[in-house]
Amino acid sequence: MWDYAGRDTAIDMGSATVRMHVKDRGVVCREPSLLARSRRTGQILALGLPAQQMAGRDSDVALVRPIREGAPTETDEAEYLMRHLVRRHHRRHYMARPRLVVTVPSGMTSVHYRALQFSAYQAGARRLTMVPTPIAAAIGMGMTEAGPEIAVIADIGADLTDVGVIAFGGLVTSHTAAVGGSDLDRAIVALVRREHGVTLSAAAAEEAKIAVGAVPCVGRQPIRQAPVDGRDATTGLPRRVVVTTTDVQRAIEGPVSKIVEAVHAGLRGCSPEVSGELLSVGVTLTGGTARLPGLERLIRDRTGLDAWLGDDTGDAAVIGAADVLRTAGLNPPVQDATSRPHLLTTVPQY
Repeated sequence: MWDYAGRDTAIDMGSATVRMHVKDRGVVCREPSLLARSRRTGQILALGLPAQQMAGRDSDVALVRPIREGAPTETDEAEYLMRHLVRRHHRRHYMARPRLVVTVPSGMTSVHYRALQFSAYQAGARRLTMVPTPIAAAIGMGMTEAGPEIAVIADIGADLTDVGVIAFGGLVTSHTAAVGGSDLDRAIVALVRREHGVTLSAAAAEEAKIAVGAVPCVGRQPIRQAPVDGRDATTGLPRRVVVTTTDVQRAIEGPVSKIVEAVHAGLRGCSPEVSGELLSVGVTLTGGTARLPGLERLIRDRTGLDAWLGDDTGDAAVIGAADVLRTAGLNPPVQDATSRPHLLTTVPQY
């Protein structure tokens, strides 16, 4: 009976990528958090990578991002995305109703909290647990225990930078800022249009960022180049331009400074006792944008704390969330659905 109900499932609902972990199978899904919807009929045509590939190729197709800043902004579409992924990856159990754990931003509002709760139960969750992303990432990397050890996690995603200081298995302090990899992409698009008169897609800007992007640094560094294709803003014709490391550095300097300031703000709320221990702990970076070359060095220079990339796959949060179901026994204190999740919040079904 319980096996038919579905295997325990963890979901990391990122603004750019949704990841799913199924018990005994590991991470089974890394899909773009996208839906393709027909403008004419309103029907959902595709989700994930197929939806991304349809972007700009059919005038009837509109791309929908149901997750913004780590929370569902399009409740019906978020429900569709979660339900489809649960059914697809539970194979023969098409009507599976698994125990579900979902990562959430540490600064999530009660409105978004209830929206995610509603979407998860409508998608088929039998029981829902929510865990803040910094704690899930720390668990996934084996950094947190129910003891005095302190860990500092800065999860830098597409839309959010979520910083948490963790001790005794809970958040000592946290800070969430609306800045991430998408801001870097938009800054590159703006610079190329301003200086070269070429309009890039967000995907092309992201490719340039990955190929030659780096945080501005002191001293002579090798300059890399990457050709990117866009549309001439004057003629409307296709045009290729070459973007260099220097171009990307100048473009992303502002958003990167905001990311570093978010990390600084997350550390500022610590008590003197905890702050004294941070010098030996440092900051562990997770999330896709954390892989930007030079970001660790810049955070080290600005905060005085060591910083390193602790998760080079982006899977730490979803693995940690799955570990919550396996080790916590799903018996945490039940809180009201309007409260903000702290360490672990299990909410009753409607």
